[in-house]
Amino acid sequence: MNQLSKPTPEQIELEIARLKAVHPQVPTHSFFGDDNRAAIDAQIRVLEEGMSLDEVHEAFGELTEEGDFSQNTLDCALTAHDWLNGDLAADEASPAFGWEGIAR
Repeated sequence: MNQLSKPTPEQIELEIARLKAVHPQVPTHSFFGDDNRAAIDAQIRVLEEGMSLDEVHEAFGELTEEGDFSQNTLDCALTAHDWLNGDLAADEASPAFGWEGIAR
């Protein structure tokens, strides 16, 4: 089941503000070594720029010049994209909600 509609510009701005607020409160890395803050930065960028699916994959789904790739960062960016486009399942939370649960 999909969301009823895309978020309004006001809801998008609120979500960006929530992500920015939780950013410094989230542990730097997950138990698995994933860079949590890079994942939040990716979500903020997706929401601020209104990135398309292709742009998300181009920015976060390819190896960097240093040869790095983070599946977690890509997955989080895709969640932000899906939320932005009203494509999250009804039981899936907004991007900031999950981070707020692990904030210190």
